[in-house]
Amino acid sequence: MTSSLRLAAILFAVTFTVAAGATRDTAPSRAEGVFEYVGTDKGQSILENGRFVFLYGPVDNSTPMVSDAGTYTIARDTFTATITYSTVAGNVGNSVGWTAVSWSGDTLTYVLLDKARHEVGRGRAVKRH
Repeated sequence: MTSSLRLAAILFAVTFTVAAGATRDTAPSRAEGVFEYVGTDKGQSILENGRFVFLYGPVDNSTPMVSDAGTYTIARDTFTATITYSTVAGNVGNSVGWTAVSWSGDTLTYVLLDKARHEVGRGRAVKRH
């Protein structure tokens, strides 16, 4: 099996597992749904019912794409995702935070946060669903 087929199979399996176990206790956030990254990263993210799947990599294909999945929480305007599954073993168990900076139509601009809630990066994504 090629690496891209293996990655697609992992992404499908994780997405199915994530969706099957999802429940909702609160109204959905505007930042939940299916997004496509634009700018220096390419890929997609799916956030729904406290579960996520991220597939991302550089636009120039200088490194392989990475897929992470797990759970997330929302506290006020900040998402914190805890990685349970990943194509990069070192990502498992890590957490990543981000918050929305602005919306322009369906385009979200966000900042990535370290554990102390300091900005460590920025990105943009277009909501597809």
